Amino acid sequence: MQKCFSCGIELDDDDIYEVKGKIFCDDCALGQHKLVQTCDPSAVHSAKLDRQRSGHTGTQGLTPRQKEFYEYIVANNGVTVPQFVEKFGLTTEEVSAELSVLRHSELGKGQKRADGVYFVTWES
Repeated sequence: MQKCFSCGIELDDDDIYEVKGKIFCDDCALGQHKLVQTCDPSAVHSAKLDRQRSGHTGTQGLTPRQKEFYEYIVANNGVTVPQFVEKFGLTTEEVSAELSVLRHSELGKGQKRADGVYFVTWES
């Protein structure tokens, strides 16, 4: 059995969708067609200016969910997207959207590790 690249569930052969050379389940394959740009320099610049103008530092100005995500990252020294999905009961796309805000605010970033990609604090 193969696993979905995004959420990690095991897939039967007839439930496999290939997008850009990677294997996905139906839901995650659909999500690949949405554009959530985590690494968007203009969004980072805009978020930094907005936070400076608002006087926000740290997690000030984030939504309660974004603050929960940040605290979960800190408490676990990094978290994978499937771990966020399981913990918060959200879709991969919803998790990605929240993580994009943390990335644009320079509060979090991706980090490759031997067992996958983790979202960690910016300072890591």
